[in-house]
Amino acid sequence: MLFNATTKVATRKLILPWKNWKHALSSSTTTIPSKISTNTNTNTNTNTSTSTSTNSNPSEVDKFSSFAGHWWDSRANPLIGMNPTRIQFIQQVLTATCHKTSDAPSPLYDKRVLDIGCGGGLLTESMSRLGASSVVGVDASSRVVEAARRHSFHPFSGLRSADDEEAKTSEKGTIRYIGGTTVEELSRRWASRRQRGRRRRGQSEISSSCDGGLERDCDHDAEDEDDHCELFDVVTALEIIEHVPDPESLLRSAVSLLKPDGVLFVSTINRTWKSYGLAIVAAEYVSGRVPVGTHDWNRFWSPAEVRRMICDVEHGTINGSGNIIGNNIGSGSERGIVNQFQEKEYVMKQVGLSGMVIQPPFFNLKWSLDPLDTDVNWIGAYQKQQLQS
Repeated sequence: MLFNATTKVATRKLILPWKNWKHALSSSTTTIPSKISTNTNTNTNTNTSTSTSTNSNPSEVDKFSSFAGHWWDSRANPLIGMNPTRIQFIQQVLTATCHKTSDAPSPLYDKRVLDIGCGGGLLTESMSRLGASSVVGVDASSRVVEAARRHSFHPFSGLRSADDEEAKTSEKGTIRYIGGTTVEELSRRWASRRQRGRRRRGQSEISSSCDGGLERDCDHDAEDEDDHCELFDVVTALEIIEHVPDPESLLRSAVSLLKPDGVLFVSTINRTWKSYGLAIVAAEYVSGRVPVGTHDWNRFWSPAEVRRMICDVEHGTINGSGNIIGNNIGSGSERGIVNQFQEKEYVMKQVGLSGMVIQPPFFNLKWSLDPLDTDVNWIGAYQKQQLQS
């Protein structure tokens, strides 16, 4: 769900949703797949400017970029009301699945976190404040990432940028934002930097070349290479897969950046008649809380479809140091380099699922978790587990 800061309800032509509804009904037999194949690309957008190689749609990026100035306006952005509910679910799952020391103030304490589609930093900031040692927020829109930086790093925020020299000696967690980048690009570059770092081990000097913030997270002395290119304990992809051409590509790249026993969190909107009525008709055309055209019902995903995309495909293997070995990153020669290390096969397993519902009176946008109602907004958790021999 996105927000609307400028559209006036009085200018709505309420006949439009019913036209769209008839179109959805007439095409329902072809738009609800019964099975997700390992190479599914359900993109129905015929815009030739869409880049499938980077898995971002320029029109979607432009749409989100236009909201950058209103991202932290609680009157305009319903995600602000949803955010505590998302955090509640994340902490519940991490408490149940991850070992936590008794004195840790939060299940996120000392965790490395990747926030895919971070937008203006709502979730990114929350996870940093809850004790994550490092949070990386990545978004295809450079403009919203700039808005995130301005909000996170003003003098009174209490948050630290990973690029701040003082942050390197501080015990507090850091945030790094990377704009204009997809998770596929992040996965590929992250793996390449780790592999090159291992090849450079033992040398007295290493190259100091740098290509933006992404590489800076892996440009350090050889003895620190693994630490700074370490994979993530937690990866989040919330309210993002319905806005990209190839959701499966995004999810596979997200999995590739997880440590062993790490947890991937995904939230989206289910493809049901109830979600059409609430997320499109009510939210976009009746209340005006969401701009018309924000959502395409055909791009909504059910919990079962997302589980199949994440859990029912071969992701490859990992080694004891958390390196990816498999079919999702790099070329064959690069995978050969990583294959020199001890390998362990792994599987992804769903470890949590809940609906996120708005409590009445609906106008105050107060959200809560409801495991029995995943008809509209829902959130799931998937853990990378070693395959038992």
